[in-house]
Amino acid sequence: MLRIEHVSKTFESGGQPLTVLRDIDLHFGAESTAALVGPSGSGKTTLLGLCAGLDRPSTGNIELGNQRLNELDEEQLAVLRREKVGFIFQSFRLIPSLTALENVMVPAELLGNREARQRARDLLGDVGLQGRHHHYPTQLSGGEQQRVAIARAFINEPSIIFADEPTGNLDDDTGGHVLDLLFGLNRDQGTTLVLVTHDHALTDRVQQVVTLRSGQVVKQSTNPSVATS
Repeated sequence: MLRIEHVSKTFESGGQPLTVLRDIDLHFGAESTAALVGPSGSGKTTLLGLCAGLDRPSTGNIELGNQRLNELDEEQLAVLRREKVGFIFQSFRLIPSLTALENVMVPAELLGNREARQRARDLLGDVGLQGRHHHYPTQLSGGEQQRVAIARAFINEPSIIFADEPTGNLDDDTGGHVLDLLFGLNRDQGTTLVLVTHDHALTDRVQQVVTLRSGQVVKQSTNPSVATS
């Protein structure tokens, strides 16, 4: 489903090269769940963005489904993201001028889906926001905003979901409920789920845990207590 081959990423910082990822090799299967863990600055979020086609690696290749991302131009990458990728940000990234329903509808409308409104209504029901369709982000709590973001990520039935610290701005109780919703939708829709997290308790819920440090993979482990697809 997702294959990462000898991927490195270098930025310019103060006129000097700064390498944040070094020769990453990973594979995540279809319908699997995985967590990227490690200290701040280890390259987790950078790797997630590369895998989602939000940026390009300096060296190496990333294959999503049967497409090699380095062979796609920017327009083709945008189409790939719309059709196959859902992304959940720690900061929610909702459009403040749109209602909860309209925020969820946006990706489906970009694909010309005539069922976008009903699909968005159904997903908001799935995440427990049946009565909040017409509320704007500022009228929603942090947990409710993240639930809207989760519904938005799933609306196009993507084959893979990337989530960057999806509970990082939430308290423990709210975060736990949001994770239950995220894993439930992931299971029901049969997607691959890759999360970045500092919460090591969350790693008990995924099949594969990848630990990064200083831009390198230092450990890979599987969780035998989590069923594989």
